[in-house]
Amino acid sequence: MPTFASEAERREILDYFSGRFGIPEKAFEGFCFLKGERKIWVVRDHPELEKILNQLKIDSAGIPLLRTKTSMWKPTTAGLHFFGRHATRNVIDLEGDALRAFLNRESIEGPFSLDPGFVIVRWRGKILGCAVYGKGRLRSQIPEKRGEPFRGKADAEETEGPSA
Repeated sequence: MPTFASEAERREILDYFSGRFGIPEKAFEGFCFLKGERKIWVVRDHPELEKILNQLKIDSAGIPLLRTKTSMWKPTTAGLHFFGRHATRNVIDLEGDALRAFLNRESIEGPFSLDPGFVIVRWRGKILGCAVYGKGRLRSQIPEKRGEPFRGKADAEETEGPSA
C-alpha cells in the first residue's frame, strides 16, 4: 500500500524535476506524492485524501510519475505527458527519420545538446515520452504501444512534406 512522501522526500522529487528538466516547483502545487515499493505517484491534494486512501486500501492512486530503481529514477510516460509541458531543459523535438526511429524504439545517433540521462521527447510540441541520452546516442524508452498512434503520422509527414 502506498504511503505519503515525507517533506524531505517531496523536496527530493521536486529537486529532481527542477534540476533535470527545469520543471518549476509551482507545476506541482496542489499535488502530493505517494510512494510504493518501486513507483512514485502524483495525486491531486485533498484535505481528506489520507483518510480516503486508507479506507480504500489501494495499491496505487493518481498518475505514475517515477519508477524507482536502485541507482536512479525514471520518469514515466504518463507523468511526462502531464508535467512535461513545463520543462525547459533536456527536451528534444524529433522529426522525420529520427522520429520514426524513436517510435520504433531504435537508437538515434547524435550528438545532441542534452545532458546525459533521461530526456523528454516531443513531436510538434506534443510530449511523446522519455528517452535516455548517453555517449552521443538517444535511446527510446517509450512503451511500444504508446508509439503506435504516431507512426502513421510520421510516415505521412515524409510523403506530404512540412505543413503550411
